[in-house]
Amino acid sequence: MVEYLELTIDELLLDEENPRLGPVKSQSEALDALLKLNQSHFRNLMLSIKRNGLDPGDSLYVIEGNDPEDFVVLDGNRRLSALKILTQPDLLDGTEASTSTKKSLVRAAEGFDRNNVEPIRCVKFEDRASADDWIYRRHTGDMDGEGRIQWGRTEIQRFTGDRSVLDVIDFVGRNADYTDDEWEQTKETIESRKSSNIGRLLESAAGKKHLGISVSSDGDGKTPLLSAQPEWALGVLKRIIEDVRDGVVDSRSHNTASDIEVYFKSLPVELQPLKGKRPTPKPFRDINLKATPAASVHSSRTKPKSKTAPRTRLTLAPKKLSFFAPPSEKGKQLLREATAIDVKKLPVSSAAVLRAFIELSIEDYMDRQGLSKMGTNKEGKLFDLSLSQKAEAVMQDMTKNKIASSSDLREFRKGVADKKAPSSIQSLHGFVHNKYAMPTPEGIRAGWDCSIPVFEATYGKV
Repeated sequence: MVEYLELTIDELLLDEENPRLGPVKSQSEALDALLKLNQSHFRNLMLSIKRNGLDPGDSLYVIEGNDPEDFVVLDGNRRLSALKILTQPDLLDGTEASTSTKKSLVRAAEGFDRNNVEPIRCVKFEDRASADDWIYRRHTGDMDGEGRIQWGRTEIQRFTGDRSVLDVIDFVGRNADYTDDEWEQTKETIESRKSSNIGRLLESAAGKKHLGISVSSDGDGKTPLLSAQPEWALGVLKRIIEDVRDGVVDSRSHNTASDIEVYFKSLPVELQPLKGKRPTPKPFRDINLKATPAASVHSSRTKPKSKTAPRTRLTLAPKKLSFFAPPSEKGKQLLREATAIDVKKLPVSSAAVLRAFIELSIEDYMDRQGLSKMGTNKEGKLFDLSLSQKAEAVMQDMTKNKIASSSDLREFRKGVADKKAPSSIQSLHGFVHNKYAMPTPEGIRAGWDCSIPVFEATYGKV
């Protein structure tokens, strides 16, 4: 059984057995320990209570103290400690807080009116044991649905009216060539688990500049605007969403501004910003590329037909190659598979073929040039070079002997040799061996195109 009480600050005691702190010997020690948890957060809590009062839906949990007129707070000790300082700042003299901290908290307490929070609604339990189950639910997460489930980024944005990412995601789902099931699965993945990664890219300076995105703020929230050709922007955004969905981009690989800038610069040529004047900004929510306005039928007489964009190839490698085939039978077979495999239908197999052909060409080049495949560590012991280290040695030899220029190899360095690139050697290895990593067709095709200068330098241009 529980009882609901309305109590004053002076009737409430801090819990000297608070699990946040471990056992303490007095009220002043408990106050000092709570303050030490995070002094900045403590001050913010004081200011929030002074401005807004206490949460009307969140009661303090209490049991009777040794004195019948006292009640020990089992849950809500941070709030109570803030209330104690707000009403009686000289309690700080019994703590080990620095002089500057004490002055800051005293200033925060100025003007506090206890009448705005008293009486305080409390729930009285018979003993600690009867309160423990409910306290555990409060502080240990969702407990498979029993506890409080924290909102994710998507829920917070919906609540606050911030459509800066949500409208962009909806734009892709509305206009891209996904089946209903494909989009439902993709959207569920990025909104439930990876929306922060999408937001990190779209809200970055590099992302806004690359795509021509701006955000309009008004009383109803935030609305994203697009000042780029929608068809082109759709291709870029589809790539971003799939890279995040498939784990090519996450908080570890693309966390800093420079990481994100490298990501956008390493996108394929067709996904780089178009030249020329950008259109007038238009809300993403108003752009529907699948709708054909009736007026367009009549305007065809006066406007010249636009040229059809070249169709993206389906295969990993183009049918017509710019370099000679490798001398080995395995190399010839890999090349035949690369020109025949459908990347969209078989992305993992395509990643395996791409990695195998990159490795073959690097090994063939090193054998032809007599480059060592061993390195020496600090202790002077030999070790086998990794494929990435071999690739770096090959690029250095190519430029040194003028077999290929630095500019020729720039895309290979950015798109394949750089471990942060979507089609890097490390990523290709992960696509083959990591059961969670999945490549995108565009990323694998871009990896092949970036590697062509190395293939040409190794086997000769046709």
